[in-house]
Amino acid sequence: MVTLKNIIKTENDISADYYPEGKEPKGFLRIGLSDTEVIEHIGDPCSMAPAHVRSELIRLSKSDNIPSEKTVLWY
Repeated sequence: MVTLKNIIKTENDISADYYPEGKEPKGFLRIGLSDTEVIEHIGDPCSMAPAHVRSELIRLSKSDNIPSEKTVLWY
């Protein structure tokens, strides 16, 4: 589980703070909309959370109604 907060979409990118297991320390991920590549990442690169955050940000980037917060579950 990872909680995304402060989800912001601009003309060029989409970003969010993320909280693995809903706890501190938080991470941050920003991806480009044109190529879906990671522009900026702050957090544990060995965690599974960034991959799930990236996938969810790509999915959300295609929507016109972006929530400010979202929880992503996987198993």
